[in-house]
Amino acid sequence: MATRYGGLDVSARKGGRWAAVLLALALAGMWGGRPASAEVVDSHVLSFGADPAYVNINFTTSISVTIGTSYGASSDNYTATVTKPSGSASTAWYNFSTLGTLSVEYGNASGGFMTTVDEVGSYSLRLEYFNGTAFTPAAYATLLVTDELIVVTEAATASNEYTDVHNCPIAQEFQRGGEVIARAYVTYASNGQFVNGTANPAAKGNITGTIWGLTKNLTWQNVYHFWRAAFFPAWNTSAGVFQFYVDASDGKGNFGSGVSFAFGLTAWKIVPAILKVVPAVLNASGGETVLFRPGETVTIKVAVTYEGHKAHNFAFPGPLNQTRGGQVNATLGAGTFNTATNMYATFLANMTLALDVPTQTWIGNYQVPANQANLTDVQARISATDGTNPPNAGGAFTTRFAIKATPAPQIIEVPNDIYHNATVTQSTGFEVPIVGGIAILLLAVGVGVGYVMSKMRKKEPPESREVEPEEHTEPHEENTKEKEGET
Repeated sequence: MATRYGGLDVSARKGGRWAAVLLALALAGMWGGRPASAEVVDSHVLSFGADPAYVNINFTTSISVTIGTSYGASSDNYTATVTKPSGSASTAWYNFSTLGTLSVEYGNASGGFMTTVDEVGSYSLRLEYFNGTAFTPAAYATLLVTDELIVVTEAATASNEYTDVHNCPIAQEFQRGGEVIARAYVTYASNGQFVNGTANPAAKGNITGTIWGLTKNLTWQNVYHFWRAAFFPAWNTSAGVFQFYVDASDGKGNFGSGVSFAFGLTAWKIVPAILKVVPAVLNASGGETVLFRPGETVTIKVAVTYEGHKAHNFAFPGPLNQTRGGQVNATLGAGTFNTATNMYATFLANMTLALDVPTQTWIGNYQVPANQANLTDVQARISATDGTNPPNAGGAFTTRFAIKATPAPQIIEVPNDIYHNATVTQSTGFEVPIVGGIAILLLAVGVGVGYVMSKMRKKEPPESREVEPEEHTEPHEENTKEKEGET
């Protein structure tokens, strides 16, 4: 916040609305709250002067005289003359019937001194005692008049861009597309009172604010006592410091101006907007998936939008497209993503996504190489920008997905008796014809080996053969006779 007073910018702390007001009051006291000079030359007079002694144009004040002793009954008669800077003068009588103070209003054209406070500068006040025949000096004083208004600026945003809460927080930094609520506290330099649009309707339409060359009438807020208007930075408003210029009049001849700071921590700034990025990973059928095979196509589909954040900047929200110079890129890889290099530990590809006009989304395709090794943590980092400088930008990561090759067939051993079960369809690796062939071959080999062994036994000499001894028994009678007959 800043105020312009006599060419001097004075800042107040950002966090306190009332700090700015107190600053204005302090300035008023520093410049005009000091008592005007006064001099008393009549011993009967205790004091003489205007109260207040420092006023704005078209204010009123009281010219007061206090006496402590009397000249006598009906003899304490004085006149006070007020002379404006231009030399115009007006006079009022002070006829005391008792000791004390008499006051006469100054600044009311219908009473008192019968004139208004309509000139800026130092008014001279002269008090004279009238003894019935002549006037003698009694006291002197000064009245100061200004037409200065103090203007203190303050900024708020309609909603917090990061929390989307519409609570008009105090701010000095605004995103493109947001809402700048520019405020001005306007007070009188003489007493620090607010230029109140309800009590003084003449001020309405006479207090304006200008940002980016656009001037608006500021409206009065009767609860918080500021004048304000909303300004809307576009999607391509220049980033950096901008200033709020205020010209103020109360409609009664008092004027003031103020401007926010041009540099430093309290300067108002525009920063690029943050785009909302919502990506999806799709397969060839258009469905979201987390598993791909070598040779398949990975489709990255991204919706990028300008967000309104509950502000009233209705021209700002919408999809990012070519109208605003949109561009969306994706970096595909696996493992850890390095934010400094914008690369994954395992780099796969950089993709430039194309705008799909019917859906106003951005789409890119990546074909998985046929020889791609298995990866379980593949991801894409999305980056979206538009055509202004510096660009409005946004980013997001897709969900992680895997790339896996088709697994080789698995060999399962099946017991022989399962072959008799007609429901068995799983191959064992040894089909029935093969097993039969092997059995026949083994049988033929066995027969051949037996034949060879038989031949080898026939070729052996008789003496080499082993004869088992006969068992010795007594022959039966019948057997003996048969043997004799045969002999």
